[in-house]
Amino acid sequence: MEIYMDNRKTSQGFAKFSIKTLVYVVMIVVAIVCATTAYSFGSQIFSNEGVDPKPGTDMTFTVDEGTSIESFGKTLEEFNVIKSSRVFTVQSYLYEVRKIKAGTYSFNTSQSNEEIFKIINAGPEEDKKETETTTKAKGE
Repeated sequence: MEIYMDNRKTSQGFAKFSIKTLVYVVMIVVAIVCATTAYSFGSQIFSNEGVDPKPGTDMTFTVDEGTSIESFGKTLEEFNVIKSSRVFTVQSYLYEVRKIKAGTYSFNTSQSNEEIFKIINAGPEEDKKETETTTKAKGE
């Protein structure tokens, strides 16, 4: 009877130890996965590279009135102008670009997201042409 009780206690102790060890291993794996994902996402946010090396490919997009940065980011990702629409959306807060004017924009697949946001801030190509014409007229 004593041997049976000792074996039972030993088995229960081993089971508890195994479960605790398994829980710790799972927690460590989850922590590593979370840290790796956070590092990857953070490095993408502060990356200054385009999708393609220079010279890249020029693409023109027409933006409708009321288009959000999020939906425009998805379109840019779909056409391989940016790597991630999620990163693009987060960066829009960092670069303080929350709205996009309706019009036509030209981007290159070698441009960084920062360069793309500068173009968006400058406005559509029609606005740039009007400004150039006005400036030339005033200078004459």
